[in-house]
Amino acid sequence: MLFKTNAQCAADKALILDRANKAFPNAQWDLDLENENRVLKVHGIPEDSDHAAQVIKALEETGFEGSWIQPKSLY
Repeated sequence: MLFKTNAQCAADKALILDRANKAFPNAQWDLDLENENRVLKVHGIPEDSDHAAQVIKALEETGFEGSWIQPKSLY
């Protein structure tokens, strides 16, 4: 899954990834600060609205904003 975030620096990235790893310890995370959307990437959890809401909640609990970049439909 991909999420747009408002992270700005390495310290923000560290906070977000720490919280994400605590919320979803079996997932793999990366936050691209070079991307204009500061994209948070996650692998290892189902790509659905329930899990997306949980990731967004984890971001908000850390003091950041996030929105799910939903995959384009094949239809």
